[in-house]
Amino acid sequence: MKGIRIALIAIAVIMMQLNLRGQDTGSVTARLDKLLAGLPADSSALTNEIMEEIFSMGEEGTALLCSRIVPAGKGDDLKARYAVASLTATLSADREESRKRAWQRQVIRFMRLSSDREVTAFFMKQLNLIGSDDAVQAMADYVITPGLCEDAVMVLQAVDSRAAAELLSTALTSDTCPCAAQVMVALAEKEYEGAIKSYTEWSIKGSSSERAAALYALASTGSPAARQPLLRAAEEASFQREPSGAVDALLLYARKAGLVGNRREMKKITGMVIASAVGAEAASQRIAAMSVITEVTGDAALKMLVKAAGDPDPVVRGAALKLASSLPGSTVTKKLARSYRKFDRSTKAELLYMLGKRGDDIALPLVMKAINDPAPEIAAEAIAALARLKGREATGTLLEWIMKNDSEAGHMAAATALTTLLDSTGTDRVAASLPDSKGQTTVTLIRLLAWSGRDKYFNTVYELTGSSDMAVRATAVSSLASLASCSDQQKIIELLDRTPERGEAAVIRQALVAAIRQCSDPDKGSGVIIAALDKDRNRKELIPLLAETGGQSALKRVAWEFENGDAATRDLCFDALLHWPDHTAAAVLLDISASGNKTFGRPAFDAYLKTVSEAPLDEERKLQMIMDIAPHAGAPDARAALIDLAASLGTDQARLFIETYLSDPSDEVRSAAADALSTLKPDDR
Repeated sequence: MKGIRIALIAIAVIMMQLNLRGQDTGSVTARLDKLLAGLPADSSALTNEIMEEIFSMGEEGTALLCSRIVPAGKGDDLKARYAVASLTATLSADREESRKRAWQRQVIRFMRLSSDREVTAFFMKQLNLIGSDDAVQAMADYVITPGLCEDAVMVLQAVDSRAAAELLSTALTSDTCPCAAQVMVALAEKEYEGAIKSYTEWSIKGSSSERAAALYALASTGSPAARQPLLRAAEEASFQREPSGAVDALLLYARKAGLVGNRREMKKITGMVIASAVGAEAASQRIAAMSVITEVTGDAALKMLVKAAGDPDPVVRGAALKLASSLPGSTVTKKLARSYRKFDRSTKAELLYMLGKRGDDIALPLVMKAINDPAPEIAAEAIAALARLKGREATGTLLEWIMKNDSEAGHMAAATALTTLLDSTGTDRVAASLPDSKGQTTVTLIRLLAWSGRDKYFNTVYELTGSSDMAVRATAVSSLASLASCSDQQKIIELLDRTPERGEAAVIRQALVAAIRQCSDPDKGSGVIIAALDKDRNRKELIPLLAETGGQSALKRVAWEFENGDAATRDLCFDALLHWPDHTAAAVLLDISASGNKTFGRPAFDAYLKTVSEAPLDEERKLQMIMDIAPHAGAPDARAALIDLAASLGTDQARLFIETYLSDPSDEVRSAAADALSTLKPDDR
């Protein structure tokens, strides 16, 4: 009896445990559902809190989460995926290794359980952040599995352990390695030497991309054992560029050899490449070889680079000078300056540019001499170099050079350099130099003053608009717009009076416009123009300028000229009204429309509507303006346009105004009114 009693108690306990476990499972599911419902969270801090709660649910909770990840089309697992990725990110920053390993075991488990490639890859991606050597072992089958190999390699790269490198190396021994190129690139980044035999085999049997990866991996080892297969590949390519990058790989090997002290090997290999790189198409290989030599030997490469700077190929010349420029120290600058006389004109100019960029004052004597070189390209580069080397201290020297030389190219270079150096004192020196200048020098100095944009130089330049030198006069006239102030209008008008040439007159009018725009008071801007019109009404070309000034005085004068002028004058006035800077011109346009003018009546009506639509006025004021011109909308299409504009206001008053056209004699107008009313919301009424 006692045994039976014990058995019954045991059965009861087991049943209770099973019941509790079922309740716990239900509780875990409900808790997980509640946590997932809060994702994505409003902040990273809240996300971390949710992740900690999920992790605290133990293996049962994290397993339940992982089980929610399903293949595409099998259900909505968006929140579950978000939670898995977030938990991985949270634990990756955790200091407790045991927590990472617990999550890693769960991820690996579900990675293996999945039969769907995409789901498997999803779990693999988590190992990129938390993977250890345990994850390496889990990748053994996947690294040779098509469709998953790339993801497996990424995991092994992330783990970055010896075991990971060995597994990658083992994968290369398989003839069916589906991502051999990626494996070899991963090993190359580790400079792994344990797979040289496999690299060599793949460099022969692989596809173009696989051969390229194999040669890169061989070169990355820097091992003497890699020399022969690399040399073989380069020789098979005849030391020419081709898809496998054999020459580049050989040069990478030479660089590594040189950096660890085997300069003899480096020189031998680079020498072979340079000797074989013949023709313009091989220039990049020669440059790559020179780069290796320069990096390994430093200043010792200078002699080679100076020689290469005289190469007939401009690409090689430029690269040689750039490499030489990368070498630090005044000694290098001195040697480069001494080599200057050996070069042709083009190379000399390039060298001067490079010396300027180096910023070493040792080059100054050469630069000062070169600015007087008769070759314009050399002088120009010397001028630019001087500006870089001496900064504002070069201002006086450059101005002196401009005064003594008349080379247009040289002046352009000097002026360009000066625009980076001139301050107010410098521009004063430019202005002071003008009286003693002539020809091209005067032209350059005027341009520098115009560049300054300071109106204090207006009179200085204005005086030169009467020069007998056509180039000086033209430059002075074209510079006035940059220097004019509001108070200079009268002088510009006087100059316009003295200018019969149409092209030059157009430039002067541009200067007058620039001066007008400097006026803070519209009436002050228009006053000079109106006075000029009073003096000579034949100056009709001034009328359009009143549209630049705006203001009531200008508007009143344009309206008067329109009423009292001839046909040409009315055209000018109407065009000015069309381009008026604000809506005040609407009053004049209304008068023209109301006048019944056959030529301008309808254009004035259309211009009035456009002005109203663009005016910064409230709807009530705009509607009043519409109503003001409504009596003059004679044509049906004019009334239809009026209705459309009113409808755009969307107000009760606009609706009432439009309703008056429902009984219009014209079908077109009635239809337009009905359509307009249908567009207004019922609650607008």
